[in-house]
Amino acid sequence: MKRNLLSFAAASLLFTSCNSCGNSQDGTVVETITDSITIVNDTVPPATQTFIFQGTSPMNGNNLADVVLAISTVSLNSDGTYTIVTDYVDEGIATQNDSGEAIIVAGMDNDSTMTVIELVSANNNPSMNFVMQQDSTLVKADKSGKPVSSNPAHKLSIKKQ
Repeated sequence: MKRNLLSFAAASLLFTSCNSCGNSQDGTVVETITDSITIVNDTVPPATQTFIFQGTSPMNGNNLADVVLAISTVSLNSDGTYTIVTDYVDEGIATQNDSGEAIIVAGMDNDSTMTVIELVSANNNPSMNFVMQQDSTLVKADKSGKPVSSNPAHKLSIKKQ
């Protein structure tokens, strides 16, 4: 009885799977396959990119610094990691390096287009904020996303890769 049910199920499957089968004019059976299976491997993480910004910015109080900021992420709209090299222009202050997590905050102060990148140090240094301008430059900002300098030269420009 089990063998008959198994044979019936297999025959039914063959019959229903060949619903697009037909005969050509010379009597041969023609089968057209209309269904396809796509296998998506969703366990592979998307590739990360490194975006490099460089320029002059007020960093430690009012001290100006030459800054190189590298953000590694999938896109500039997703969280990632950062490394920053700060070379202070003022005499007596050395070059500093830091790294940590780059957190993307969008839509601050009722402005859905504002994007702020918060740099959270892995070395317990104070967090820093940069607001992204429309030309893909970064300007150092306070906690609310307002630029800390109105000088147009105080910005970090993205470097083409």
